[in-house]
Amino acid sequence: MTLARDAYAVAERLKDTSPDTAGRLRKAAVAVPAHVAGAISEEPARRREHVLAARGALAEVARQAARAPDEAGSDLTRLAETLDLSVLFEFGATEALS
Repeated sequence: MTLARDAYAVAERLKDTSPDTAGRLRKAAVAVPAHVAGAISEEPARRREHVLAARGALAEVARQAARAPDEAGSDLTRLAETLDLSVLFEFGATEALS
C-alpha cells in the first residue's frame, strides 16, 4: 500500500504537466495490490496470472515514475523494482517465470 500512496503523491505533482502519465501511474499503482491479493487468494493454477500481472503493473509504475523530474519519482522507481523482487521471492521465481 505504500507504493500506491507514494504513486498517488507523485501523480498529483505530475497531473498538471503530464496528465496521461499521472493517470497511468495511478492505474498501475492500484493494480499491484489487487493482483498480489489475487495471487494470495487464488488456487495455484491461476496464481501465475496474478503474479505476472502484478509484475507488469510494477514495471509500469517504475516506467511512469521515471518520467517524474524529482527525487520522489526516482524513489518510487526503486520501490517498484524492490517490490518486484519481493513478488518473485514470495511466489517463487520459477512459478512466476514459467
